[in-house]
Amino acid sequence: MMRWVFVALSWGLAQIAFAQAQAVPQGSANIPASLVQKQALARSLIEDASAAGRIQASQDAEALRLFALAKDSYASAITAMKVGNYSNAEKQLNEAMVAMSKARQQVPDAAALAVKQRVEYEEKLKSVESLKKSYLGYLKSSGQKSGKDKETEESANLGINRLMDAARKHAAENQLVDALRALEKAEQVMRAATKRVLGSTQLDYTPKFETPAEEYAYELERNRSYLELIPVAIAEFNPTDEAKKNVVGLVERNRLALDQAREYAGQKEYRQALASVHTGTGYLLLALTAAGLVVPQETKADQK
Repeated sequence: MMRWVFVALSWGLAQIAFAQAQAVPQGSANIPASLVQKQALARSLIEDASAAGRIQASQDAEALRLFALAKDSYASAITAMKVGNYSNAEKQLNEAMVAMSKARQQVPDAAALAVKQRVEYEEKLKSVESLKKSYLGYLKSSGQKSGKDKETEESANLGINRLMDAARKHAAENQLVDALRALEKAEQVMRAATKRVLGSTQLDYTPKFETPAEEYAYELERNRSYLELIPVAIAEFNPTDEAKKNVVGLVERNRLALDQAREYAGQKEYRQALASVHTGTGYLLLALTAAGLVVPQETKADQK
Protein backbone atom coordinates (compact mmCIF):
# COMPACT_ATOMS: atom_id res chain seq x y z
CA MET A 1 0.00 0.00 0.00
CA MET A 2 2.76 2.45 0.96
CA ARG A 3 4.62 1.59 -2.22
CA TRP A 4 1.53 2.46 -4.30
CA VAL A 5 1.09 5.76 -2.43
CA PHE A 6 4.73 6.59 -3.09
CA VAL A 7 4.39 5.71 -6.78
CA ALA A 8 1.20 7.79 -7.08
CA LEU A 9 2.78 10.77 -5.32
CA SER A 10 5.92 10.55 -7.45
CA TRP A 11 3.79 10.27 -10.55
CA GLY A 12 1.74 13.33 -9.60
CA LEU A 13 4.85 15.42 -9.00
CA ALA A 14 6.32 14.22 -12.30
CA GLN A 15 3.17 15.27 -14.13
CA ILE A 16 3.28 18.75 -12.59
CA ALA A 17 6.91 19.13 -13.61
CA PHE A 18 6.07 17.85 -17.08
CA ALA A 19 3.25 20.36 -17.50
CA GLN A 20 5.39 23.27 -16.33
CA ALA A 21 8.33 22.32 -18.54
CA GLN A 22 6.31 21.64 -21.68
CA ALA A 23 3.93 24.60 -21.70
CA VAL A 24 3.85 26.68 -24.86
CA PRO A 25 4.96 30.25 -24.12
CA GLN A 26 2.13 32.74 -23.78
CA GLY A 27 1.92 35.34 -26.50
CA SER A 28 3.13 33.05 -29.26
CA ALA A 29 0.86 34.77 -31.74
CA ASN A 30 2.68 33.46 -34.80
CA ILE A 31 1.88 29.82 -34.08
CA PRO A 32 -0.90 28.56 -36.41
CA ALA A 33 -4.21 28.14 -34.58
CA SER A 34 -4.60 24.57 -35.84
CA LEU A 35 -1.21 23.67 -34.35
CA VAL A 36 -2.11 25.23 -30.99
CA GLN A 37 -5.31 23.19 -30.98
CA LYS A 38 -3.43 19.99 -31.79
CA GLN A 39 -0.88 20.76 -29.07
CA ALA A 40 -3.69 21.20 -26.53
CA LEU A 41 -5.24 17.91 -27.61
CA ALA A 42 -1.94 16.02 -27.34
CA ARG A 43 -1.25 17.53 -23.93
CA SER A 44 -4.72 16.63 -22.62
CA LEU A 45 -4.19 13.02 -23.71
CA ILE A 46 -0.78 12.75 -22.05
CA GLU A 47 -1.87 14.48 -18.85
CA ASP A 48 -5.06 12.44 -18.46
CA ALA A 49 -4.58 11.27 -14.86
CA SER A 50 -6.81 8.20 -15.09
CA ALA A 51 -5.13 6.86 -18.24
CA ALA A 52 -1.63 7.70 -16.96
CA GLY A 53 -2.31 6.05 -13.61
CA ARG A 54 -3.70 2.95 -15.30
CA ILE A 55 -0.63 2.66 -17.52
CA GLN A 56 1.73 3.07 -14.57
CA ALA A 57 -0.15 0.59 -12.40
CA SER A 58 -0.32 -2.04 -15.16
CA GLN A 59 3.48 -2.33 -15.40
CA ASP A 60 2.86 -3.33 -19.02
CA ALA A 61 6.25 -2.91 -20.71
CA GLU A 62 4.84 -1.95 -24.11
CA ALA A 63 2.34 0.52 -22.63
CA LEU A 64 5.09 2.15 -20.56
CA ARG A 65 7.38 2.36 -23.61
CA LEU A 66 4.65 3.99 -25.70
CA PHE A 67 3.80 6.40 -22.91
CA ALA A 68 7.45 7.47 -22.62
CA LEU A 69 7.59 7.86 -26.42
CA ALA A 70 4.46 10.04 -26.34
CA LYS A 71 5.98 12.36 -23.74
CA ASP A 72 9.30 12.55 -25.59
CA SER A 73 7.57 13.34 -28.88
CA TYR A 74 5.44 15.99 -27.18
CA ALA A 75 8.54 17.58 -25.63
CA SER A 76 10.22 17.64 -29.04
CA ALA A 77 7.12 19.27 -30.52
CA ILE A 78 7.19 22.03 -27.91
CA THR A 79 10.87 22.67 -28.63
CA ALA A 80 10.13 22.88 -32.35
CA MET A 81 7.23 25.27 -31.76
CA LYS A 82 9.41 27.57 -29.67
CA VAL A 83 11.93 27.94 -32.52
CA GLY A 84 9.27 28.29 -35.20
CA ASN A 85 9.71 24.87 -36.83
CA TYR A 86 5.97 24.27 -37.12
CA SER A 87 6.05 21.42 -39.66
CA ASN A 88 8.30 19.36 -37.40
CA ALA A 89 6.19 20.31 -34.38
CA GLU A 90 3.07 18.98 -36.08
CA LYS A 91 4.88 15.76 -37.00
CA GLN A 92 6.00 15.26 -33.40
CA LEU A 93 2.51 16.01 -32.05
CA ASN A 94 1.01 13.44 -34.41
CA GLU A 95 3.55 10.88 -33.20
CA ALA A 96 2.79 11.74 -29.58
CA MET A 97 -0.96 11.23 -30.06
CA VAL A 98 -0.50 7.96 -31.92
CA ALA A 99 1.86 6.63 -29.23
CA MET A 100 -0.48 7.69 -26.43
CA SER A 101 -3.49 6.15 -28.14
CA LYS A 102 -1.64 2.85 -28.54
CA ALA A 103 -0.52 2.97 -24.89
CA ARG A 104 -4.13 3.38 -23.78
CA GLN A 105 -5.19 0.51 -26.02
CA GLN A 106 -2.69 -1.75 -24.26
CA VAL A 107 -4.44 -1.29 -20.90
CA PRO A 108 -8.10 -0.28 -21.50
CA ASP A 109 -10.44 0.22 -18.56
CA ALA A 110 -13.96 -1.19 -18.48
CA ALA A 111 -15.53 2.00 -19.83
CA ALA A 112 -13.00 2.26 -22.65
CA LEU A 113 -13.59 -1.37 -23.58
CA ALA A 114 -17.37 -0.89 -23.68
CA VAL A 115 -17.18 2.15 -25.96
CA LYS A 116 -14.52 0.48 -28.11
CA GLN A 117 -16.85 -2.49 -28.58
CA ARG A 118 -19.66 -0.11 -29.55
CA VAL A 119 -17.43 1.46 -32.23
CA GLU A 120 -16.36 -1.98 -33.45
CA TYR A 121 -20.01 -3.04 -33.66
CA GLU A 122 -21.03 0.02 -35.68
CA GLU A 123 -18.14 -0.44 -38.10
CA LYS A 124 -18.70 -4.20 -38.38
CA LEU A 125 -22.40 -3.71 -39.01
CA LYS A 126 -21.70 -1.30 -41.88
CA SER A 127 -19.15 -3.74 -43.32
CA VAL A 128 -21.54 -6.69 -43.13
CA GLU A 129 -24.41 -4.66 -44.62
CA SER A 130 -22.14 -3.70 -47.52
CA LEU A 131 -21.05 -7.29 -47.88
CA LYS A 132 -24.67 -8.45 -47.97
CA LYS A 133 -25.42 -5.96 -50.73
CA SER A 134 -22.53 -7.37 -52.77
CA TYR A 135 -23.66 -10.93 -52.08
CA LEU A 136 -27.21 -10.19 -53.27
CA GLY A 137 -25.71 -8.61 -56.35
CA TYR A 138 -23.76 -11.80 -57.03
CA LEU A 139 -26.96 -13.82 -56.73
CA LYS A 140 -28.79 -11.54 -59.15
CA SER A 141 -26.06 -11.81 -61.78
CA SER A 142 -25.40 -15.54 -61.40
CA GLY A 143 -28.02 -16.62 -63.99
CA GLN A 144 -30.49 -19.49 -63.95
CA LYS A 145 -30.23 -21.98 -61.10
CA SER A 146 -31.85 -25.27 -60.25
CA GLY A 147 -34.62 -25.48 -57.69
CA LYS A 148 -32.20 -26.98 -55.18
CA ASP A 149 -29.74 -24.12 -55.67
CA LYS A 150 -32.49 -21.55 -55.14
CA GLU A 151 -33.61 -23.34 -51.99
CA THR A 152 -30.04 -23.31 -50.65
CA GLU A 153 -29.66 -19.60 -51.38
CA GLU A 154 -33.00 -18.74 -49.77
CA SER A 155 -31.93 -20.67 -46.68
CA ALA A 156 -28.63 -18.77 -46.58
CA ASN A 157 -30.45 -15.45 -46.94
CA LEU A 158 -32.80 -16.35 -44.12
CA GLY A 159 -29.87 -17.32 -41.89
CA ILE A 160 -28.03 -14.08 -42.66
CA ASN A 161 -31.10 -11.97 -41.89
CA ARG A 162 -31.69 -13.80 -38.62
CA LEU A 163 -28.09 -13.31 -37.53
CA MET A 164 -28.15 -9.61 -38.38
CA ASP A 165 -31.45 -9.16 -36.53
CA ALA A 166 -29.95 -10.95 -33.54
CA ALA A 167 -26.88 -8.69 -33.69
CA ARG A 168 -29.06 -5.57 -33.61
CA LYS A 169 -31.09 -6.97 -30.71
CA HIS A 170 -27.92 -7.77 -28.71
CA ALA A 171 -26.55 -4.29 -29.42
CA ALA A 172 -29.78 -2.65 -28.25
CA GLU A 173 -29.37 -4.58 -24.99
CA ASN A 174 -25.68 -3.55 -24.74
CA GLN A 175 -24.57 -7.16 -25.22
CA LEU A 176 -21.89 -6.09 -27.67
CA VAL A 177 -19.75 -9.21 -27.49
CA ASP A 178 -22.76 -11.29 -28.57
CA ALA A 179 -23.65 -8.69 -31.22
CA LEU A 180 -20.15 -8.86 -32.73
CA ARG A 181 -20.23 -12.66 -32.62
CA ALA A 182 -23.53 -12.70 -34.54
CA LEU A 183 -22.14 -10.34 -37.20
CA GLU A 184 -19.02 -12.47 -37.58
CA LYS A 185 -21.21 -15.55 -38.05
CA ALA A 186 -23.30 -13.71 -40.67
CA GLU A 187 -20.08 -12.82 -42.46
CA GLN A 188 -19.00 -16.48 -42.43
CA VAL A 189 -22.35 -17.57 -43.86
CA MET A 190 -22.01 -15.03 -46.67
CA ARG A 191 -18.47 -16.20 -47.43
CA ALA A 192 -19.63 -19.78 -47.74
CA ALA A 193 -22.70 -18.82 -49.79
CA THR A 194 -20.66 -16.65 -52.16
CA LYS A 195 -18.17 -19.45 -52.64
CA ARG A 196 -21.04 -21.67 -53.77
CA VAL A 197 -22.27 -19.01 -56.19
CA LEU A 198 -18.96 -17.90 -57.68
CA GLY A 199 -16.57 -20.67 -56.73
CA SER A 200 -14.40 -18.12 -54.96
CA THR A 201 -13.75 -16.90 -51.44
CA GLN A 202 -13.06 -13.37 -52.65
CA LEU A 203 -15.60 -10.87 -51.39
CA ASP A 204 -15.79 -7.14 -52.06
CA TYR A 205 -16.15 -5.18 -48.82
CA THR A 206 -16.13 -1.81 -50.59
CA PRO A 207 -19.57 -0.17 -50.50
CA LYS A 208 -21.19 -0.02 -53.94
CA PHE A 209 -23.19 3.05 -54.93
CA GLU A 210 -25.42 3.39 -57.95
CA THR A 211 -25.35 7.20 -57.88
CA PRO A 212 -23.16 9.94 -56.34
CA ALA A 213 -26.20 11.01 -54.33
CA GLU A 214 -26.38 7.53 -52.76
CA GLU A 215 -22.71 7.66 -51.77
CA TYR A 216 -23.21 11.14 -50.32
CA ALA A 217 -26.14 9.90 -48.21
CA TYR A 218 -24.04 6.97 -46.99
CA GLU A 219 -21.18 9.24 -45.91
CA LEU A 220 -23.59 11.59 -44.14
CA GLU A 221 -24.92 8.62 -42.16
CA ARG A 222 -21.39 7.55 -41.22
CA ASN A 223 -20.68 11.07 -40.05
CA ARG A 224 -23.87 11.04 -37.96
CA SER A 225 -22.92 7.74 -36.31
CA TYR A 226 -19.60 9.22 -35.16
CA LEU A 227 -21.35 12.37 -33.93
CA GLU A 228 -23.69 10.26 -31.78
CA LEU A 229 -20.70 8.55 -30.14
CA ILE A 230 -19.26 11.82 -28.82
CA PRO A 231 -21.65 12.33 -25.87
CA VAL A 232 -21.24 8.62 -25.04
CA ALA A 233 -17.45 8.98 -24.96
CA ILE A 234 -17.65 12.14 -22.82
CA ALA A 235 -19.97 10.45 -20.34
CA GLU A 236 -17.78 7.34 -20.12
CA PHE A 237 -14.34 8.94 -20.01
CA ASN A 238 -15.08 12.25 -18.26
CA PRO A 239 -12.34 14.22 -20.09
CA THR A 240 -10.76 17.37 -18.71
CA ASP A 241 -12.33 20.79 -19.28
CA GLU A 242 -9.60 21.59 -21.79
CA ALA A 243 -10.31 18.38 -23.69
CA LYS A 244 -14.06 19.13 -23.67
CA LYS A 245 -13.32 22.56 -25.12
CA ASN A 246 -11.38 20.89 -27.93
CA VAL A 247 -14.27 18.49 -28.53
CA VAL A 248 -16.76 21.36 -28.81
CA GLY A 249 -14.49 23.19 -31.26
CA LEU A 250 -14.03 20.11 -33.44
CA VAL A 251 -17.75 19.34 -33.46
CA GLU A 252 -18.41 22.91 -34.58
CA ARG A 253 -15.86 22.54 -37.39
CA ASN A 254 -17.67 19.37 -38.45
CA ARG A 255 -20.96 21.30 -38.53
CA LEU A 256 -19.44 23.95 -40.77
CA ALA A 257 -18.00 21.28 -43.06
CA LEU A 258 -21.42 19.62 -43.35
CA ASP A 259 -23.06 22.97 -44.11
CA GLN A 260 -20.59 23.37 -46.96
CA ALA A 261 -21.27 19.80 -48.10
CA ARG A 262 -25.01 20.44 -48.24
CA GLU A 263 -24.44 23.55 -50.35
CA TYR A 264 -22.42 21.51 -52.83
CA ALA A 265 -24.99 18.70 -52.82
CA GLY A 266 -27.75 21.22 -53.49
CA GLN A 267 -25.83 22.18 -56.64
CA LYS A 268 -25.30 18.47 -57.55
CA GLU A 269 -21.56 18.89 -57.06
CA TYR A 270 -21.19 15.60 -55.22
CA ARG A 271 -17.42 15.26 -55.47
CA GLN A 272 -16.95 18.49 -53.51
CA ALA A 273 -19.80 17.52 -51.18
CA LEU A 274 -18.13 14.19 -50.37
CA ALA A 275 -14.79 15.91 -49.75
CA SER A 276 -16.46 18.24 -47.25
CA VAL A 277 -18.19 15.35 -45.46
CA HIS A 278 -14.89 13.47 -45.22
CA THR A 279 -13.28 16.58 -43.75
CA GLY A 280 -16.06 16.83 -41.18
CA THR A 281 -15.75 13.14 -40.28
CA GLY A 282 -12.04 13.67 -39.72
CA TYR A 283 -12.87 16.40 -37.19
CA LEU A 284 -15.23 14.02 -35.39
CA LEU A 285 -12.53 11.34 -35.17
CA LEU A 286 -10.24 13.91 -33.57
CA ALA A 287 -13.06 14.93 -31.23
CA LEU A 288 -13.52 11.32 -30.12
CA THR A 289 -9.79 11.06 -29.49
CA ALA A 290 -9.94 14.23 -27.42
CA ALA A 291 -12.81 12.75 -25.40
CA GLY A 292 -10.69 9.69 -24.66
CA LEU A 293 -11.86 7.17 -27.25
CA VAL A 294 -9.24 5.66 -29.54
CA VAL A 295 -10.69 5.39 -33.05
CA PRO A 296 -8.68 4.21 -36.07
CA GLN A 297 -8.02 7.24 -38.25
CA GLU A 298 -9.42 7.11 -41.75
CA THR A 299 -7.07 6.90 -44.69
CA LYS A 300 -7.67 8.28 -48.14
CA ALA A 301 -8.39 4.73 -49.28
CA ASP A 302 -11.19 4.50 -46.73
CA GLN A 303 -12.76 7.61 -48.16
CA LYS A 304 -13.01 6.37 -51.70
